[in-house]
Amino acid sequence: MPKRKKAVKYARRGEKDLWHPYGLQNLRADKFVHVANRILRGRFILLNLKFNPPIEG
Repeated sequence: MPKRKKAVKYARRGEKDLWHPYGLQNLRADKFVHVANRILRGRFILLNLKFNPPIEG
């Protein structure tokens, strides 16, 4: 199979602004503090894991 003539360009990755609580467990201590401060300031969002059953009416 021949090579492509032009290299494929992908979009740059944006800054991660939604955080799952399990994702915070794998961070280094300094990175965790950085992310936690931004969550507290409202720049990042921490996903809520509570399951709310549908309301039947």
